[in-house]
Amino acid sequence: MRRLEKTRIHANLLVKILILAGISVLMLLAGISAEANIVLKVVAVNPSKGQVQKVPVKTYLPKEVKPEDIVDKGDLEIAYDTQQGSYYVYNEYEVRPGEFLEKDIEIKNIWIIPSAEIESLYAEGKKIGDLLKNTEYADRSLFLKNSIESKLKQITDNQNNSPPNPERLISDYRDNLKALDSVRADIVLARGFLAQAKPGGISGKMILRIIIIIVIFLGLLGGSFYFIWQKQLKAITGDGAFYIPKEDAQKPPEANPERREAAGDKSE
Repeated sequence: MRRLEKTRIHANLLVKILILAGISVLMLLAGISAEANIVLKVVAVNPSKGQVQKVPVKTYLPKEVKPEDIVDKGDLEIAYDTQQGSYYVYNEYEVRPGEFLEKDIEIKNIWIIPSAEIESLYAEGKKIGDLLKNTEYADRSLFLKNSIESKLKQITDNQNNSPPNPERLISDYRDNLKALDSVRADIVLARGFLAQAKPGGISGKMILRIIIIIVIFLGLLGGSFYFIWQKQLKAITGDGAFYIPKEDAQKPPEANPERREAAGDKSE
């Protein structure tokens, strides 16, 4: 009894090892083309040399896989593990001594972000950046626009250079999803700037330039007025001293007319 239980433990362990090996081999071949389906190979092995055994098979699928993504699973059953948060395939097969049984699971290649979504986000980021170009948010919108384009280019490059290794393919896809979420956050922030921007607003740099131009203009205007005033002053005063005609300087001050009339009355 103990020997049989020990054999089953070894069989299960070997099944898991071969399952992983089988998945890696076939996913490596299918992963060359981004549009090709992914084939997972499940292997059931009977390590006993003289006894037929029923070998249970249970293999977890990647967390992104849903039942509708499975193209063909043969006679394998599918169920959902709430603790693991993913689907798995299972069954039990009678395997003769020293033999192994192979089962294929064909899955759509869902580890790719649609190019239409990437192009849509790129176009929206560019459009918002252009609308904010002449506003007070010009600098920040330019930074967001460059950030969005850089992340989207990285996603596109990763997908165009899809690795043959299935584990790397899924890992790159998950990294791309994080970058895509970051792009969406940048788009939301840029939309907020667009909502707050004043129509026909003037950017901070433009305001500073206008202020500098006004200060320079006022300085030139004040300087011109000063030189004109100095020129007119010299024209009036000659060498700078007030000019008083000689006749006017020798002429005594004119007496008050009322006093002259009073003096005439007295003389009469």
